[in-house]
Formats: sequence, structure tokens, C-alpha cells
Amino acid sequence: MKTHTALLMAAVVALGLLTACSDKPRTTKKDRSAGGTTEILVVTQNDEQWNGMIGDSIKHYFLDYQYGLPQPEAQNDLAHINVKGFSDMFKKHKCILEVEINPHVEFAKAETASDLWAAPQRYVKITAPTATAWVDHFGKQKEVYRQWFDQVERERILNMFRPSVDTDIANAIGQRFGFTLTVPQGFYVAKNEPDFLWLRKELERSSACLLIYQTPYKDTVQFGAASLVAMRDMMLQKHIPGPLEGSYMATETEFVPPMVKLAKGFPAGYAVEMRGMWRVVNDFMGGPFVSYTFADDRTGNLVTVEGYYYEPNQKKRNQLLQLEAILYSLKFVE
Repeated sequence: MKTHTALLMAAVVALGLLTACSDKPRTTKKDRSAGGTTEILVVTQNDEQWNGMIGDSIKHYFLDYQYGLPQPEAQNDLAHINVKGFSDMFKKHKCILEVEINPHVEFAKAETASDLWAAPQRYVKITAPTATAWVDHFGKQKEVYRQWFDQVERERILNMFRPSVDTDIANAIGQRFGFTLTVPQGFYVAKNEPDFLWLRKELERSSACLLIYQTPYKDTVQFGAASLVAMRDMMLQKHIPGPLEGSYMATETEFVPPMVKLAKGFPAGYAVEMRGMWRVVNDFMGGPFVSYTFADDRTGNLVTVEGYYYEPNQKKRNQLLQLEAILYSLKFVE
């Protein structure tokens, strides 16, 4: 047991060191990375690895349904290639997970690099002596790998949005709340109150919206699911009416209870993510939302930034991810 623990700790330390070394800023301009939204390229040594327990563990995790969407949609898309075909063209993929089984290594280890062949990009290679050891390591570290791949997705989206950022909206957010968001053109300010801001982007069949609201921060209990839902419903009922008289937006709590968890890597510091469904009371509208809540030490307020989406009978994962990327672009004004 002690030997196993020591080997595991050594693997974790090695992973951390490799990450630290690989994430140093690169001065050479890289090609733009390729690949579909949320797509991960899996590189194996042979088809047996992809069709066996290694491939099954990868598919089971990354192809699991994303919580809070009205239609079933996998969290990621997967592409597969064997290492013999891993040419320069495929090395430009934004998210790469490489599998290597090497009986000469003592224990499972991971190597990672940022922007190795293109930008933005995250490359992860896991080497293990056996398939069982590979799957065991992946099971322990998979959430870290998803966090890295998600970060690349958000950065890629923001790279697309930055040239068309709406400076008027950015300034309005900065003046009101003391931070900015990378909001592209196409949104407009639907409501601007002292503690509530509503941004909308309306197309013929869809609606993408951003919310920012704040209340005084008093206690850590406000980060709990019940408190977050109560605060959200209070703000929505007050500020977002529905299309019919007496209708208003609220949180769906019966069929899809909101899921709350720590938001790792959120730029405001400690924050919690709430993901679920919104609905309109006394009407039949609904859709997915994702929010991030944090305490702003400068103002003493509990702040929530949120994105929600509406497009009946259509998939919504990618559109919600775009809103999530905007929320992750949060940057405090000096």
C-alpha cells in the first residue's frame, strides 16, 4: 500500500511539474488550432485500445450527457485516430488525448503541454504499463483533464469574440459592477438597474441572454443551492416578465433540480456554478442556464453572472458554451 501511494504521489507531482513547465508563454506564433466545438481527438496505438477498456473509459466519461439541457447532448464529441496516422494536420487539433501502453514503465504517468503545435491547444499523453493501470489513472485525473480541455474551448470562443467586442456594453458593465465581460456585438441592454443588468441577443427563432445581479453578502450559506435558487427567482420575477400577463421567469426545480458545484478556475476566485433549466411561470417557455456566483470583497456584494438560452426543438449545448465562455472572460476593473 505504501509503495502504491508513493508511486501515485510521484505521478501526481510529475504531472504538476510537466504542466508548470509546459504552460510557460510561447513567443513563437502558432497556427490556429482546429477541431469541432467540444471535440477531443483521441490518439491510440491500435484499434484494440479504442475498442477495449481504455476506449470505453474515455467514451463513458466524455460522452456522458451534459446536465441541464432539454434534449440529451453529450458533454463532448470524440474523434479517434491511431498514432501511425497522427500527422501534422491532426497535431493542430485543439484538444488531444494520447494513449500509450509501455510495459517498461513502472507506473502510470501523464505529460501535458499547452499550445504545443497550435493555439489554443491542450495536449495530454498518458503512459501506463498496462491497460488496467491506464484506466485507473484516467479515472483519478479525468476531471482535471476535462477542466483543461474546457479552458481551451472557452479561449477559442473568446478569440473569435474579441475582435467584435461591444465596448459600450463593456463600459456599462464596468461602471455598474466594477468588472468587464467580453460581450460581442449583437447583444443589447434590455434592462439596467442598480443591482441588475439584462443583455439580450434576439434572432428569429432563438434568444441568448446574459444576466448580472447582486445582493449584499452576509454569510457563506448564500452559496448553498436553496439560497442561490431563492435569490435567482426573486430577481427574475422582479425583472424578467413573461409574454403573458402574470407570467415571469423562474428556476425549474421539480423535473431538473439545479446542480451546484465549485467553479474551478473561475477568474473571480472562489465561485460556485449553478447549472439547470429555467421556465416561465404560467407559460410553456423554457431552456438551459448556467450561472457563476462569487463574493466581491470590494463592494461587499454577492454577485451572479448568468447566461441562458432559448431555441425550441434545437440542440443548445454549443450556444450555452458560448455564453459560458463570456462569463469566464470576467476581469475586474483596476
